[in-house]
Amino acid sequence: MTTLFERHARLFEGYVYERDVYGRRPGCDPDLICRGLEPITEIERRGLSKVSDVDVDLLSHKLTSIVEEARDVYTALSISEGVIMGDMNCGLFTASGDPVAVGTGIYFHTLLNNAQLKYILKYYKNDPSVGLADGDVFFFNEELAGGVHNLDMFTAMPIFWEGELVAWAEVGGHQGETGSITPGGFAPTAKSRYEEGIHLPCMRIGRNFELRQDILDFMAGSVRNGFVFVSDLKSRVASLFQSRRRFLREIERRGVEAVCAGMRRILIRGEEQARARIREVNDGIFRSILFNDEHGTFFGLSRIPVTVIKEGDEMAILAQGVSPQCEDGPFNSSWHLSRAATAVYLFSYFFRGLPPNAGLLEPVKYYIEGPSMLNSMDELAHGLANQVCAFVTQNMYMAGAKMLFDSPYRIAVQAPHSRNYMLPIFAGKNRRGYYGANFTGTTNAAGGGGRYDMDGEPALGFYWGPWTDAGEVEDIDERLPHFILARHLDKNFHGYGRYRGGTPLMEVATVCGDDGCVFSSWGSCDKVTFNFGLFGGYAGPPNPRFIIRNSDFFDQIKAGKDVKLGQYQLLTEKNLKGNYLLSSSSKDAEPLREGDIIVHSVGAAGGYGDVLERDPEAVLKDLEDEQITADVAAKIYGVVIDAKTGLIDAVKTDKQRAAIRRERLAKGKPFDQFIAKWLALKPPAEILTRYGGWPEPQVPGYRKPFWGLYT
Repeated sequence: MTTLFERHARLFEGYVYERDVYGRRPGCDPDLICRGLEPITEIERRGLSKVSDVDVDLLSHKLTSIVEEARDVYTALSISEGVIMGDMNCGLFTASGDPVAVGTGIYFHTLLNNAQLKYILKYYKNDPSVGLADGDVFFFNEELAGGVHNLDMFTAMPIFWEGELVAWAEVGGHQGETGSITPGGFAPTAKSRYEEGIHLPCMRIGRNFELRQDILDFMAGSVRNGFVFVSDLKSRVASLFQSRRRFLREIERRGVEAVCAGMRRILIRGEEQARARIREVNDGIFRSILFNDEHGTFFGLSRIPVTVIKEGDEMAILAQGVSPQCEDGPFNSSWHLSRAATAVYLFSYFFRGLPPNAGLLEPVKYYIEGPSMLNSMDELAHGLANQVCAFVTQNMYMAGAKMLFDSPYRIAVQAPHSRNYMLPIFAGKNRRGYYGANFTGTTNAAGGGGRYDMDGEPALGFYWGPWTDAGEVEDIDERLPHFILARHLDKNFHGYGRYRGGTPLMEVATVCGDDGCVFSSWGSCDKVTFNFGLFGGYAGPPNPRFIIRNSDFFDQIKAGKDVKLGQYQLLTEKNLKGNYLLSSSSKDAEPLREGDIIVHSVGAAGGYGDVLERDPEAVLKDLEDEQITADVAAKIYGVVIDAKTGLIDAVKTDKQRAAIRRERLAKGKPFDQFIAKWLALKPPAEILTRYGGWPEPQVPGYRKPFWGLYT
């Protein structure tokens, strides 16, 4: 590793850092999961001299077209809410199992669900009871085998040419229902993996291009929505067939050696381009830290720091000083998942413009401390692993912004994408007569962080990937058992700054009729945000669960009233009668009846820069667009608006901002005075029971002014 790493990093004894903390188990081999690119094969070697740079460009474009077409096929055929909205991935892999081209709603999946292919090659290919042949179809959803969580389900197919394995096609996404203790798959109160439904590390479900009916019956009988499960599974397989046909057509046109070698060259080029990009960034050590407050089964603080050490053309990403693994809840991630979470930031921002593939991460070394909540043992619940590994992504946004600010890529500097999730899962019979259980497309309309030169984008997209869709309300109302009353951008629901953070879509929903539905919810940031602001910008606000039980909404509608619905409106004016409940975002299933109102979003993003540097005209426009209220304009931004004309009073605005700056200075203290008092502070013991040692979980008696300095 680099000189900076050797000089400044100290790994704690007794912890695992460079692989998943658990050992091999049926269907799972951590040694395969943490490997980088596989060695060059003989067929690739023979073809390397036959492909030019232009050939590689053309092949890269063609393979991308194939997987993007597969993505369109999959989303068009699926009836699973998450897949339709883009929570999915289609990919082409080398014969050795390395991802080369992806057509995705989620970059997250790009570096997952390929260790299973390597497992097949190592353990099943030459096993006479399994084997590997043209026309085989495999299924996997086991997070411990290299996946996300068991709600994300994938199928894969080997691609043969004249009897030789030359590639793999893969398709999958968020199926949802798993047969867990909570309808819809997410089980926020699960205390072990055995409460989270089916876990299949890798199972052949088809042979000779046909699915086995006995296996389909078994899988459909393991979940609540067997019809949706099988329908979506068949849509995946249809997408696999299309990818295979298109890929074989390229071999017919270009030759098998040229295609296989071209795929290898794409990976080699990815590493070369990544190293070139890293070299353009200043060497240094970059840190970020966040805290979480909600763990499904309990409230309490946990701590997740990330350090990036960059030198030359390499980076080391180190997550240590992490709070212990969650022994009685599903807030646990794994080494491979925490690694993949960095790609959400790296592929979208740090390596922006470079084709996403496994080669990009060859110059990046990962150290994920375990056992911890980022690298946890196998018997624990992992259903909310996606929420835990997101802490790594949020920290990468902050560290990456510092890295890129003084680089040719400052355009990629922005506050983190919104991740203050409060996500309801609705389950019950829908208007088409079958059982639906999933979240809505509103999850794909989070706010984007404030940028170095402009505001964050409202309702930007899904946290894990840019190519998603919030969907049409009328379609969602048919597929899920609830009824959407309103979706809009709400007031005062973003991080303020010179450039404000993006506002999410706020959804207000209920149910109609006697059947109702059940709903659960999961999330965190009920009290503490991790949608940070950047360089002085305000953070996005916390986002607890908000429900109104037994409201008079339908009575008011029947009386002909125009009811305004939104989080700000309802909480400040209470224009509906009912029982207003603000609570933990992670709750198990409970009934939702006619008149109950649930208000939810995936949270708002942080702002960028000092609020007092925001253009007063931009503040006025926010006010006119109902993005903020008058008190925010005056008290936060220091902008004075004439009550008669509705225009900005420039003189009074200058005076107001000067007064706010004087007030700030009056509160300032020399660092020694501030840090002495700061180090004496400590949260109440009852919220530190799962934290580890305070303030540094692995270092008793830690008294340094900055975290993460051990030498």
